[in-house]
Amino acid sequence: MEARDWDERYAAADMVWGAPPNPVVVEYAAALPAGRALDLACGEGRHSLWLATRGWEVDGVDFSAVAIEKAGRIAAQAPRMSRDRLRYTRADVTQDA
Repeated sequence: MEARDWDERYAAADMVWGAPPNPVVVEYAAALPAGRALDLACGEGRHSLWLATRGWEVDGVDFSAVAIEKAGRIAAQAPRMSRDRLRYTRADVTQDA
């Protein structure tokens, strides 16, 4: 899929994947000490935000501009301490820099 396909998908629904993090992410990450995380294909940022609320420094990357905009809008509602731990970037990691 191309970025424009994902833009359309993210624009068509309020929350494509839902707000809570995936239970598998919670199962594996909940017991880890907070650190740094890179959330590739972060979409609307549900995993990035969850990690940030638990003290992680998180970089969320997606090639959908719509997803990144939504992630930022959702994160803006979080407490400042969590927001300060989040950075969202629109980028296509399949392309050479």
